[in-house]
Amino acid sequence: MLREIFLLECLSALIIVQLLQTSSASHNNQCNSSSCGKIPNIRYPFRLKEDPKHCGDSSYELVCENNTASLYLNSNKYHVQAIDYLNFTIRLVDAALKNDSCSFPQYSLSRYNFNNHYPYSTYNSEALPKLNWPITFMSCPYPVNSSMFLETSHCDNRFYASNASYSSSRRYTYVKVGYLNVSDVRDMCSIDLIVMTSWPFKDVNNISLSEIHGSLIYGFELSWYAVKIKSCKKNK
Repeated sequence: MLREIFLLECLSALIIVQLLQTSSASHNNQCNSSSCGKIPNIRYPFRLKEDPKHCGDSSYELVCENNTASLYLNSNKYHVQAIDYLNFTIRLVDAALKNDSCSFPQYSLSRYNFNNHYPYSTYNSEALPKLNWPITFMSCPYPVNSSMFLETSHCDNRFYASNASYSSSRRYTYVKVGYLNVSDVRDMCSIDLIVMTSWPFKDVNNISLSEIHGSLIYGFELSWYAVKIKSCKKNK
């Protein structure tokens, strides 16, 4: 009985969210959709910077530079790969990434960067699983022999090229896809970067560095209309 009540409440929440979006979009019915490069049909809640001020929501403003749609998160630039208006998600990729298996993001961005006051969420709905896998970059002053981590030291420590604190000493660098416990981090090792990908890995315990890079190039997903229903969590 409790399960049926929980499902009914969550279904009602989803219907309310859909009605709210439809109502808000009606205020933008005089706005034409925009496009930028490979991203067509940019419409509510999104807007391009040069669109009329009454179109879209300023919290979801995109910029079109060099025929590429981009979004700035924490002052860092991400290219828009796709927008799915059916499941309320936008897929982004770090603009600094290059077509090189040793090209890594320069800034952390994970679910910990998003709170209830942020216009995006790493959940499509609080009643559904997370949208992304975490990818953690770790460095140590000594080699780590563990199947949990994939070594990236052959990349010549490119991640630390602009970090003077690491340039004076040798650091052994590693990457892991999936969730990491505090106990997994060895003594004197540090977590240097945590990023995300929504690539559907078949087995996160058996992947190559090129696969990890491919997942970073694929990007990660954020939701702009996450369902936040505390009663659902209480009755779960």
